[in-house]
Amino acid sequence: MSDAIESASSRRMVLSGALGLACAMAIGSRTEAADYSPVQCSARAIYSGAPLHPPVDAVELAAVSDLPLPDSQMARLDDAFAKIESYTAAPALTAAVARPGSGLWYRGPTGSEKQSLWWASVGKAFTATVVLQLVQEAKLSLDMSASRWVDGIPNGRLVTVRDLLAHTSGLFSANEDLMVRAHPRYRDPAAMLTIARQHGAMFCPGERWRYSNTGYDVLGKIVEKVDKRPIDEAITARIITPLGLKSMRALSPGKEERAVAPPAVTRGETIEPSWAGAAGPIVSDAHDMALAWAALLDGRFLRKPLRQERMATLYPMFDPGTYYGLGMMVFEVPDGQRTLRWIGHAGGAPGASAIAVYSPDANAIVTVALTGDGSAVAGANLLLKTLAPSSMK
Repeated sequence: MSDAIESASSRRMVLSGALGLACAMAIGSRTEAADYSPVQCSARAIYSGAPLHPPVDAVELAAVSDLPLPDSQMARLDDAFAKIESYTAAPALTAAVARPGSGLWYRGPTGSEKQSLWWASVGKAFTATVVLQLVQEAKLSLDMSASRWVDGIPNGRLVTVRDLLAHTSGLFSANEDLMVRAHPRYRDPAAMLTIARQHGAMFCPGERWRYSNTGYDVLGKIVEKVDKRPIDEAITARIITPLGLKSMRALSPGKEERAVAPPAVTRGETIEPSWAGAAGPIVSDAHDMALAWAALLDGRFLRKPLRQERMATLYPMFDPGTYYGLGMMVFEVPDGQRTLRWIGHAGGAPGASAIAVYSPDANAIVTVALTGDGSAVAGANLLLKTLAPSSMK
């Protein structure tokens, strides 16, 4: 191990330890191809996985403004941002804290002339919001068979839109295929679905939870067929343009976007952001992500019943304390003698890490994205701890 890599690793360990949250928290699908026997199903299965998290109520937020937070908070957050820069040695970094009814702090992107970073799987929340808008408009149903819109899904007549949103379809995530990993390049949704079909279904729909980026590829194709435009255009028209966001863009699948800070790895290979398609389509600075995250939560795009539905059934993810709903995650974060709750989504790929969450305890939205091997999750936790009054620490 070189001195540079060892130094970076040490900094990450210091940051993670200071935050009390493991940097290893899962933020995407596993990178190991699964060893399993494919199944053919004649009926849906009853869920038999680990215990579900209780439902979480929809969030009601006051308006988020561009006004600065109080000077004392701004100064403490500036100090925390400097620590994140130092500990992660991120080639590019952006972060924001928005407090509904109060104001906003924002920094970055640093270390790059490019004004947007890739948010990886955080973008799933945008794809899911568009799908739920189509449900709200009665153009889709959560319990509609996915095979009505897309052919060739293993057990497709039993897989529902809800399954694809929640990762309970049993659909193999094609990015875990060993050949895909050995030869990274853009593969369109049809190619990824072909790979998933070659592996076969991992379990019957509804039986268990397992992250599937290919499931979100399928959702992107469903949006295209129902909304009559590609997923990037649908996200732009339905979310980005109405909010007037300047730095945020939805990537067109497979089309390279040059105005984005590229993922940066110390070893191995990474991927181009646009290769993720509907499973990770958003690039932005943290400022616009914070404003967008408030809108995804507060009812501007979805009425309360559907916002409740997003977090009505929460499946345990890879690591203790992480749960998945309909394109939205709930984190139960240890903090001394108590546990804090975050509502949001995390994302990661080789050389990139991102998170957008709302903390009810701090009444704050925190968004962090970086390139390199650092942890956006850990950075968000540091910002929240910095923001919290002494009585909450």
